[in-house]
Amino acid sequence: MRPSFLLPLFSLLLKPEEVLRTTLSNKNTLYVALSLLILPLPDIQAQSLSGPAETEAVQDCGLTLSGKVLDHDSREALVGATVYLPELDRAAITDAYGNYHFHQLCQGTYTLRVTYVGYEAEQFSVKVTGSATRDLQLHTNARELRTVEVTGQHLRAHAQSQQELTGQELEQTRGLALGEALKGIAGVTTLQTGPTISKPVIHGMHSNRVLLLNNGVRQEGQQWGTEHAPEIDPFVASEMKVIKGAAGVRYGADAIGGVVLVEPKALPKAPGISGDLHLLGSTNNRQLATSATVEGNFEKTPPLSWRLQGTLRKAGNAKTPDYYLENTGLREQNFSAAVGYSKETYGSELYYSRFSTDLGILRESHIGSPEDLAYAIARGRPSNADNATFTYTINRPYQHVQHDLLKAKGYWQLGEAGKLEFVYGWQRNLREEYDVRRTSSPLPSMQLTLNTHTTEAVFAHKPLGNLSGSVGVNTIYQKNTYQYSDFLPYFTGLTAGVFSMEKWEKGRLHLEGGLRYDYKHLQVKKFEQAEDGSESNRTLIKPTYDFNNVSGILAAMYDVGYHLTFGLSATSAWRAPGANELFSKGVHHSSATYEEGNPGLTSEQAYNFEASVDYFGNQRLNGSLSLYHNYIRNFIYAAPQPEPAELPQGTFPANKYTQADATFTGADLSLRYNFTPALQLDSKTSLLYARNLDTDDHLIYMPPNRFDNSLRYEVGQRGSFSDTFLSVGGVYVAEQKRVPEKGEQDYAPAPDGYFLLQASAGTTLHFGSQPVEVSISGNNLLNTTYRQYLNRLRFYADEPGRMLMLRLRVPLQFSKS
Repeated sequence: MRPSFLLPLFSLLLKPEEVLRTTLSNKNTLYVALSLLILPLPDIQAQSLSGPAETEAVQDCGLTLSGKVLDHDSREALVGATVYLPELDRAAITDAYGNYHFHQLCQGTYTLRVTYVGYEAEQFSVKVTGSATRDLQLHTNARELRTVEVTGQHLRAHAQSQQELTGQELEQTRGLALGEALKGIAGVTTLQTGPTISKPVIHGMHSNRVLLLNNGVRQEGQQWGTEHAPEIDPFVASEMKVIKGAAGVRYGADAIGGVVLVEPKALPKAPGISGDLHLLGSTNNRQLATSATVEGNFEKTPPLSWRLQGTLRKAGNAKTPDYYLENTGLREQNFSAAVGYSKETYGSELYYSRFSTDLGILRESHIGSPEDLAYAIARGRPSNADNATFTYTINRPYQHVQHDLLKAKGYWQLGEAGKLEFVYGWQRNLREEYDVRRTSSPLPSMQLTLNTHTTEAVFAHKPLGNLSGSVGVNTIYQKNTYQYSDFLPYFTGLTAGVFSMEKWEKGRLHLEGGLRYDYKHLQVKKFEQAEDGSESNRTLIKPTYDFNNVSGILAAMYDVGYHLTFGLSATSAWRAPGANELFSKGVHHSSATYEEGNPGLTSEQAYNFEASVDYFGNQRLNGSLSLYHNYIRNFIYAAPQPEPAELPQGTFPANKYTQADATFTGADLSLRYNFTPALQLDSKTSLLYARNLDTDDHLIYMPPNRFDNSLRYEVGQRGSFSDTFLSVGGVYVAEQKRVPEKGEQDYAPAPDGYFLLQASAGTTLHFGSQPVEVSISGNNLLNTTYRQYLNRLRFYADEPGRMLMLRLRVPLQFSKS
């Protein structure tokens, strides 16, 4: 029985005359209607109805044919697809989970004709000798998708909370770094080192606790550093997805904080050559950026597709409301290429990308003495602020980072058994950090080279009744070398894991469970300093570490009706300490800090619990709320030391790695309310409370509460203009008052809270058949002076002031079949 007490609430949100339109706006109803309109049949009968021909054929038969209709590339279920049986003149419409059913069939061979908006019509032949399950995969029709767009809400595919950036929302982040682009998702913020370096923080966790998947390959660089930004070009993505909370079973044991999936669109299936051109320019740091994509598929070899993509970015010194931030420019050059061969039963793909960037670091973050450090913090602005001007020149200190990725993928459809997929990835991460030196030298202060080989084999079995799932194995082999500085030692690491994930769906209930086992071996080679401090008496040590543990997930989701679903999940994950946490020692040049590892660290063990509710498919109000509690035993963090480190090259804030039991409790709320079909309000709230259980105190360096609200107005077609919109809103970040009080004091108190006014506007111009998308966005429009608690350079300077960014996107069609 549906809960009647909810009806008064809904009546407040919906006018009586809009109830009928609300019902018709439900995604499933819309899909069914559209499918019936395009079905090229004179007469369609529901599967529960029998015509004369059927009555005679099935008198003594009781077999069932069922399965799912899926997107061939993403494997997502297609809701509202039409499956037609011409032999019996019967049709079925797929339900909210993509399932279709035909009952009371006799033995024989049947033809299944499948149609769906935006996809090629497909025909399958099935021999039925007993009740059987057969999944049907459809290929997208690129030409139809350009003119027809079906949107709506639906029950999410996984029980764990996840949100994504796609379409116009993603387009409005073009030109931003990956970490900045993800800040539009509730529960996600950034850890920054000045205006050029940012990395995503999910529920208070970052770096090695947040797993990044770049085009299906686990991203492996020197991500342990707080100022090591992800080496991923956001322009390659057609979708960014964030899975929040421990997701170690499917993606890796160390995904304690969450997973970020950066997914390019599938290689084209329709014949022809097309592309995209992006042009961007911004004020403040005077950024110039361009990104171009060309892709194609040839009619004579339809299984073969290809894509080329490249990006150039350049920016100069950023400017606060009062002064320029010296040496905060960036240069970026990226390239990627892909080729794929896809048949119904097998296929392969080869992908290569190179990410190369130079990132300037605020010159005043490198201090000469303890007195200078105290004075720099007290001064409130860089020492050279009055003389700093705009320039694109990047001097020391700066980073040069180059990341190469090679991916090879193959898949095989194993008949009625299922699908086998194999992915191999090779990555080479070169990081050079150039510190300020008294004498001129072209050499970096530190150079790290990390080579990584990853493999993954996953077998997705065919659904067994209501059960579907997969099993898999993966391996990671790494080797790290260094030059010029032994801050991070030589090491080799080997990780091997095996997992199994299963889903059970029946009616409105969705259950999910999985287990994973991982083993990690780490061998370190490091010179140990002699007691007298002399270089000649150093000895080589080769400590080895072995870690292993089990991860798990148990989750449930239930659709109670009235567009309302509830979810519960309990997950566990673990993370072995990294080589930097165990053995780093010295100045980390680009972060301008002294760090010291702890060889006695043990593995972290996380237990995450989440309750969520989704309200979707409503004409007025849609949203989601998730409440989470994450308990981490032996949480590893860099604790600030009471005294800075005094070294020959200067004085630096000092941190030492330690462990404590900790809890992370919070809530993420995302709401969208449509006042009219053209006017909508978006509201996102992120709350986090983190505690150090060992000291009964707050954890240091945790994100403050964040509130993001915007009002958006959309205009329909007006002459040569379409998709016109105007948005205005603001972000309020509260002062972080939950800072340690009993120890581990920071070098400066947390900054005040702040409010930033934002706005954006855009439209699509049509010059004949050529569309051109134009938009402009503004951040910190009031030119507010503020500092972010999670900016590691907040001791020395303010954040950038007002910035306007102009974006142009030109879809290109070079040839058609």
